[in-house]
Amino acid sequence: MPLLNTLNHTTGAVTGYDSLTDLARAFTPGTDCAYIGLVDPSRDDLTTLTGLFDLHPLAVEDSEQGHQRSKLDRYGNTYYLVLRPAVYLDDIEEIRFGETHMFVGQNFAIWLVKDALRSIDTTQRSMDAVFSSALESPAMQAYPLAFLHRVLDMLVDGYFPVIEGLENDGDEIEDALFADNSEASEISQRIYSLLNEVSDFKRAVKPVGQMLDLLMGRIRIQAETGDEHQLELLRHFRDVKDHVISVVDRVDDLRSSLENALAVNSTIVAERQNDDMKRISAWAAILVAPTVIGSIYGMNFDVMPELHWTFGYPASLLLMVAVSFGLWLVFKKKEWL
Repeated sequence: MPLLNTLNHTTGAVTGYDSLTDLARAFTPGTDCAYIGLVDPSRDDLTTLTGLFDLHPLAVEDSEQGHQRSKLDRYGNTYYLVLRPAVYLDDIEEIRFGETHMFVGQNFAIWLVKDALRSIDTTQRSMDAVFSSALESPAMQAYPLAFLHRVLDMLVDGYFPVIEGLENDGDEIEDALFADNSEASEISQRIYSLLNEVSDFKRAVKPVGQMLDLLMGRIRIQAETGDEHQLELLRHFRDVKDHVISVVDRVDDLRSSLENALAVNSTIVAERQNDDMKRISAWAAILVAPTVIGSIYGMNFDVMPELHWTFGYPASLLLMVAVSFGLWLVFKKKEWL
């Protein structure tokens, strides 16, 4: 079942509904606060929500189309947020991103999940768990922003396993850099691929910190009037912001590490190519020596005393071997071979 609940401000009673239509009929803006969570909402669902809560058409259009970047827009007293949850798949070592849209007003909080990363049942259970946890604190239960806080808290907590998976991939790359049997081209390709994933992940995470700054600025104004509920809410949002900062810092550190790894890998490739050129040059020089000696005695001039010398042939062979061995010793000492 989707999350379709209302909370009565006066009595504190929570009422659940079987359909969005039933909730719309029973909802009383003056005394009720609606908490709605839908997975892949239909156009009819969005139409009902727009009429009931006076959602802005541009925000509804973005929500219907999907494929939005992480952002926070404000339309009057309504906040519209696009969030990008993420999961790390260990088996293929890749990140998968989802998309969550939220509308938060003075008396409603709407959570729309598109492209669910998990099954619909699992997502809906998560919605129920978030709603239940938002009601645990009496100081927060009357505020839709408390529900938003729980969603953001769950979202940011889900980022930690992702960054840990990416950091593990980075450690594997660093280990492979100096392995004798490692292929430089494969390492370069893996670093480049991981850098792209890190960039995509940062684009999902970084805007969350900016969203929290805007939200906390609004809450702080109300908290300064002495509202203890708003002050408590501000503390909770500040805690989420600290977690976001931690994730962003780790992402930046990982990106710097990968860029350094890419530079080191390029240096290692250049050194290996230089060593290969040294070996090729050394063996070429060793082979040139007997070739030169053989070419001299292959000219067949009449006046060449060595041609008629009894020991000329073995002497020339010995000279070839001696010169080649001497060159081999020289290159070996210089560590070219």
